[in-house]
Parts: sequence; C-alpha cells; structure tokens
Amino acid sequence: MGKEINTGIIGLGKMGILHTGILNSLEGVNVTAIAEKENLVKKMFENVLPSVKIYDSYKRMLDEEDLELVFITTPTSLHVKMAEECVNRSVNFFVEKPLGVSGKECKTLIDKVKGNSVINMVGYCKHFVDTFRKAKEIIDSGELGNPIYLTSYMYVSQQFSKGSGWRYKKEASGGGVLNILATHLVDVLLWFFGDIMAVNSNIKYYYSKEVEDFVHSYLIFKNGLEGYMDASWSIRNYRLPEIKIEVQCERGMLVVTEDYVKYFSDKNSKFHVLYKQDLYKGVEIDIGGAEYTREDRYLVECVKNREPTALDVFYAYKVQCVIDTIYESVNKKELVEISYEGV
Repeated sequence: MGKEINTGIIGLGKMGILHTGILNSLEGVNVTAIAEKENLVKKMFENVLPSVKIYDSYKRMLDEEDLELVFITTPTSLHVKMAEECVNRSVNFFVEKPLGVSGKECKTLIDKVKGNSVINMVGYCKHFVDTFRKAKEIIDSGELGNPIYLTSYMYVSQQFSKGSGWRYKKEASGGGVLNILATHLVDVLLWFFGDIMAVNSNIKYYYSKEVEDFVHSYLIFKNGLEGYMDASWSIRNYRLPEIKIEVQCERGMLVVTEDYVKYFSDKNSKFHVLYKQDLYKGVEIDIGGAEYTREDRYLVECVKNREPTALDVFYAYKVQCVIDTIYESVNKKELVEISYEGV
C-alpha cells in the first residue's frame, strides 16, 4: 500500500460532499476519483477539485482507477450492488447507513464478504459521538447493575407535507422514518444493550403514502431488558434529529442525548451530569459534526493497518434484521421473534 490511500466517492449528495471534504483534509488520504451522473454537480466539482477525475459510471471508475478505498453515498437501493462490485474487485469500502432496503437484499453481499479480506464499514456514526461513547462506558462498567427497562425516541421536524424524492419511495428507501432515520436509534440500542430478541410494533402513515411517518415498537432484549422505541420525522420543535434514551437499572438510572449524559447511582445517591462540552476532543476538521471526522479517520486507520472495523456489514445486517422484524410485526399485528440467521 502506498503512502496515501487513493479513495473514490460514489454519489455527490449531502453525505458524499461531506465525506469528500473530510477525506481531503485527513493526512494520508487522497480523493482521486468521483462517480456522479448529475451534470450540475459534476461541473461544480470540476471547478473545485480539478485534479479529481469524475466518471459517469461507478463501474468504470472502479475498473480504471487504482483505488484502495471507496465511499458509497447513494440512495439506499443502490448500496448493496455497489458494495458487491467493490468486493468483486477486492476494494475496501464504506457504505452509508442503512446497509440496504431489507435484510434479504443484503444476504448476497454478506455471503460475498465472508472469508474475504476486504475491509468494510457502514456509516453508523453515533458510535463516535462523545456522549454516547461515555454512556456506553458507564453501562459496561457495571456501576448501575443490569438494565431493567428503557424508553427511547428519535425525532426530527422534517415531514409535514407530501415528500418527493427517493426517500419517500419504498422501493428505493426500504421504508420511511424507521429505515432512513431511526436505524441510528436501533443501532445505538444494539450497541448499548446487545441483541434484541423480539418486537411488537405499530406504524402510521400520514404525510407520506408509501413510507411510514411514525413508528412505535416494544422491544425485548436477550439480557432481559424491555422497553419502548418511538420515532418520527413529523414531530414539531426538533430542528435537528434528536435521540434520547433513558434506562432504569438495578442500582441506578441513565439518560443520554447527543448533548449530555446524566446518571444516578444508588452507591452515592447522587446525579452526575456530563455535557458534550465536558467530553469534547478536537478533530482535524468539523463538517456537520466531529463524529463524521472520527468515523472516517477510524476507517482510514483500519485500512492502513489491515484491521477489520467494528461496524462492518455483518453488524449492519443485524440492525437490518431488527428493522425488517419491526415491519413484519406491523403486518402480523403481533409480537415477532428476530432471527439473525447468516451472521
């Protein structure tokens, strides 16, 4: 491997532009090629990054460029087939969340990656948020004892009229607020508390016809924890997406958002509050949040050291299995057990 990691970007939407900016600022990374079909976007980047070659076809880019890492930042329905093309060429890859429109669709990719040396990662960036990392540390320390009951939500003020674009077409997105937005909440709950074994769920369509605007699910975890998850992109007064998790434990309780961690320990009968300012450590460049820089830097280091990531396609497939089962529970109108077959 050369001194710099030659990197390609597929798709120049919001996330593609964000990752391009970050990667161009990281030491040891060189964005050399971009695949994008929209002429307006292509012309803009030709002016801004004249040294970067821009392709209409991502397959042609993969074939003609000597790339060690590719970022896939396209609509969800394209993720799996593009990742498979990377595996076919032994190119390390990053794919934005969620992994696909369904677990069934992801199975071919999972099978291809098994036994393969391609380093891969899915963009569950909440693992790199200071407050969530601290909450995970507190939970794992055992100070609060076993978790008993939780309530959680993810809300944003986004959808109050009929939407347009791929996110509101089930075939392209895999679903609405659950698969597009609340996949982050499902990820954090799995990360904090381990496997979810069964779900009983409801969804509601209101502003959207093909995809859900509201989802509510009762979760039963393997470790005995139970509780609720609620999500919507149609809740007023949430300018930015907000996750909040509150868990009652044997010897205390914990509340976490992106802004703070608050926990009560029976050991000293006292509340402790840590704000994101207290936990913050600087990054090379901050575009949209320090977590994105940490995410990209982590992947680059894994590629340099030939080490697997903790957020690979197998982990992302488990998140997809939970989401699929929530939709299944809605259709069956009953509690459904989750199968993680194939992981």
